[in-house]
Amino acid sequence: MNENEKNAVLKGSMLSEVCFPNIAMMYKNAGLDFTIIDCEHGAFDYSQVAATVTAFRLSGVRAIVRIPEIRREPITKYLDMGADGLLVPMVKDADDAKRLVGFGKYQPTGNRGLSINRAHSRYAPGDMNEYLAAANRRVRLYAQIELVSALEDVERIAAVDGIDGIFVGPTDLSMALGVFNRLDSPVLLDACRRVAEAAGAAGKVSGIITGNAGLISACRAFGMSVFCMGSETRLLSSGLSNIAGKLSDIG
Repeated sequence: MNENEKNAVLKGSMLSEVCFPNIAMMYKNAGLDFTIIDCEHGAFDYSQVAATVTAFRLSGVRAIVRIPEIRREPITKYLDMGADGLLVPMVKDADDAKRLVGFGKYQPTGNRGLSINRAHSRYAPGDMNEYLAAANRRVRLYAQIELVSALEDVERIAAVDGIDGIFVGPTDLSMALGVFNRLDSPVLLDACRRVAEAAGAAGKVSGIITGNAGLISACRAFGMSVFCMGSETRLLSSGLSNIAGKLSDIG
């Protein structure tokens, strides 16, 4: 990741359930930088994710996939279909982060399996050695801090070679810290500050997934620069409620 990317503020929104690849155009038109395709809680199958990732890449919007767990199969498949990065929930410690890098980065950083003439190379990898190095630079691996054990080990997690950034999952982390859903709690805010400082000290980016604008502002002040707000399901729910309200005014 170059210095410009480290210093830029990146704005995104979650894709939770709607399998509609052309939604990528809407993200692009809105001026968003990335989406997180939620394969932790969402029910997308591999072919749906492949089509959606391709649409986002062609639209110039980064497609990050949140995977359900650190396991070779999903990591290999999502990266081979062209995902720009992976977000891993419920990371426990630096050893988990190292396992992610082992599956998600090519040698010498990791041991990602080789199948080059696929969507991730746009079927035109060119020089193999140059492509592998470029792929390691392009693919972002993010650890999501939601557990007390991860928070206590966040400095070591951030320092793992091949980890590109750290995200906070504030709802689960607030639960783990005993301040469930109190997003303005000093306990949670101190945790967010620690994550941002750990990432900064390691030369990595940090971010948060939340619909709370106040928490985003606080995290920006701490030094975070990657913000994922809302999702297509929330937008649909609020939009439909707005339509229903306007129609009910008719009588």
